[in-house]
Amino acid sequence: MTGERPGYPVARTVDAQDTVMGVSFPDPYRWLEDDSAEAQAWQRAQNSLTDAFVGDWPHLATLRASVDQCVADGTGSPNWMVDPAPRFAGGRWFRLDRTPAPHYPDRAVLTVSDVADGPGQVLYDPNDDRTRQISWFAPSPDGTIVALGVCEDGSELGEIWLLDTETRERLPDRIPQPTMGPLVTPQWLPDSSGFFYTAGDLSSESFAFRAYFHPVGGEPATDPEPVDVVHAPTVQVAADGKHAVVTAVWPLPQYVCELPQRTWRPFVQGLDSSVAGVIDGDRYVAITNHGAPRGRIVAIPFDKPDPSDPATWRELVPESGRLLSHVRLIGNRLVVTGSIDTEAHAWVFDRDGRELEEVPLPGRGALPLDVLPTAALAPDGHPDEFVFLFSTPTSSPGLYRYRLGSRQLDTLRVPRVHLPGATASLRWAKSADGTEVPYHLVLPDGADGTRPLPALITAYGGGRVAWPAQFPGPAAAFVAASGALVISHQRGGSDLGVDWADAGRVENKQNSFDDLYAIAEHLIATSVTTPEQLAVTGWSNGGIMAGIAFTQRPDLWAAVVPQCPILDIIGCHRHPYGRFAINAEYADLGDPDDVARLAGMSPYQLIKDDVTYPALYVHAGGADVACPPGPSRKFIARLQATTETTNPVLLRVWDRIGHGTATSRSEGITHATHWLAFLMRHLDMAPREDSARHPGVRTTGRHAAPLT
Repeated sequence: MTGERPGYPVARTVDAQDTVMGVSFPDPYRWLEDDSAEAQAWQRAQNSLTDAFVGDWPHLATLRASVDQCVADGTGSPNWMVDPAPRFAGGRWFRLDRTPAPHYPDRAVLTVSDVADGPGQVLYDPNDDRTRQISWFAPSPDGTIVALGVCEDGSELGEIWLLDTETRERLPDRIPQPTMGPLVTPQWLPDSSGFFYTAGDLSSESFAFRAYFHPVGGEPATDPEPVDVVHAPTVQVAADGKHAVVTAVWPLPQYVCELPQRTWRPFVQGLDSSVAGVIDGDRYVAITNHGAPRGRIVAIPFDKPDPSDPATWRELVPESGRLLSHVRLIGNRLVVTGSIDTEAHAWVFDRDGRELEEVPLPGRGALPLDVLPTAALAPDGHPDEFVFLFSTPTSSPGLYRYRLGSRQLDTLRVPRVHLPGATASLRWAKSADGTEVPYHLVLPDGADGTRPLPALITAYGGGRVAWPAQFPGPAAAFVAASGALVISHQRGGSDLGVDWADAGRVENKQNSFDDLYAIAEHLIATSVTTPEQLAVTGWSNGGIMAGIAFTQRPDLWAAVVPQCPILDIIGCHRHPYGRFAINAEYADLGDPDDVARLAGMSPYQLIKDDVTYPALYVHAGGADVACPPGPSRKFIARLQATTETTNPVLLRVWDRIGHGTATSRSEGITHATHWLAFLMRHLDMAPREDSARHPGVRTTGRHAAPLT
């Protein structure tokens, strides 16, 4: 298709303007934003065009088999979702099980077992009806009940179920408020009598999440907890049952109460800092970036008259050259995870901050479940053992256990996928403002980086969410096909700390894109690849980033794949989630100056008629509440109407699919195969025909002996 203009479905134009705070922009395809019959028909025609382009490629079945191998864990969704680690409760282990090949379940099964990884009793199998997916689970401390988030028809909007672990029957409790994805997991009272949960008000006027309490067997809550935290509050509950704390998605423990009364009072408020930690008796022990860009550990007493004053905090562990990210209370010790130069480390301290040991991690890589700033706010479960997932850029997540003080790491489940012969190295590029930006380069077997290869940059770059040196899931098939893969650690994400993230957010947002371009230029300058062989992809915020990179720097790329993006960020003022996301990450949609600045980023407004653009494939979910397909339809129509570009401009909107976190395994593999096929066809690549003859991917058994 490259070199000749495809026969795109015709999109009519309308005389419309998008006016935000007195600033106006042409909006000729506004009608495609709505899910009208006409817009749906146009979308189906686009899907048919895209399916024909991908289906005509002779290597599609071989690529699908490679992707299938690469997602032996997780769902294969675009953000490489990793299932939660097993959780210990009532003397047993609860987990989402994905039995190894050859018969992986399409949807993870909730099981309970006497061991962290091994045969167990099935509590709920969503494969029976094939429409539901388990988003998260939270066993009660006594292990008699499991709360779980159940999504349906691909949407991340879920319902909270309660299951009796002995009878496997659903309890009669019905909770009316919807949850959304695995972002916030409920926390139980220590006596298992009830739990706090986070649920949404998803009306057309707001996109707020609030905290509620549900007593087991009682009436559902009609009103949220009386705390002024609307952005995904998490309620943390002390193991001794004496206190609870409310923290927002950008961590700050804003309220505290004594239990069981639940009379909330202000705690740490009014700080433009991150404070994320655990309840330890009568104090909150947290990692903060206040006065410490790389993080320090402090103790904040609950009974001080002014806990919002950092001068009243007691410093336990000062800032150092290492990055501190999350703290957990395990075995009467503080287990702290973080990184050095983006690669994961873990340390053990006593409760007074004295360092005792470093946890012997199994390699240079990532703790993939620690990517969110709120990752450690929910207790891990086992009171004495640190049980965690770990992966590297060339091996999928394994499950490990560390008994504090043992100096020995036990392997509970070996990584199921390896990229034999592939190598990963940490490199640095200089951004436009002189900042050194790290990235990991994964080279295929036999490559040394001196001969240009097709290369794919994967990135996120926002929301204070890390994009660490982890296994790339379905994108590993690109490496197996002899391509180079890049994991970008640009500003906007928290790969080098919260301050690193904030240096690429809101008024500093352009830094994040400049970092990406610096990495691309460094790859070209060091002969890893060429502009004719370089592609970029990202999911969600990374999808927006990919769309911006496509329009700001079309000269850098051969192909771009935005996944689940918002491609008209000016138009987000009309959509509840869009307003929340753009105001939090990009600019204030209520400020005319910020709106004008957004015009230099918003892909829909940046399209020009006299520019030759690279090849484009946009992946979107028809049931995506966060990033609905309407803005992507507008962007595609506007781009297809330009006259200079003969490269393919394709859109694929998948029916009954949301943001990717509630996608079944087979659907995720199909979606990943689709966009990877587009890239490989455009970059003149082909997957290896037989992994037995060409071992580009190796899968392993389930268990291995302890590491020594």
